[in-house]
Amino acid sequence: MDKMLIRVVQARISINIETRVSKKIMLDEANLEQRLAILEQTVADIKHQVIDAPTYSNWLEKVIGSISDEPAFLEALEYGRSLRHADIFTEEAGEQV
Repeated sequence: MDKMLIRVVQARISINIETRVSKKIMLDEANLEQRLAILEQTVADIKHQVIDAPTYSNWLEKVIGSISDEPAFLEALEYGRSLRHADIFTEEAGEQV
């Protein structure tokens, strides 16, 4: 009788373990499927952003105006303007430009 009880307990433990393992596998599969669906949607969104993005014929069109309102850019423009209007001598000729 003790051997029979041991077999019953072993069978229940085995069934319990198999059930837990199969539930974990199902949860992992559901989690994986959910993550895959999110990943696929993200890739689709990125593709749409790339397709809808404006195309530029050259790099200059892309950057024109991108920093025009930055204080450092405005300062650099003013510095360049002041250099153009300053009295500058060329080293070779010793004359004013």
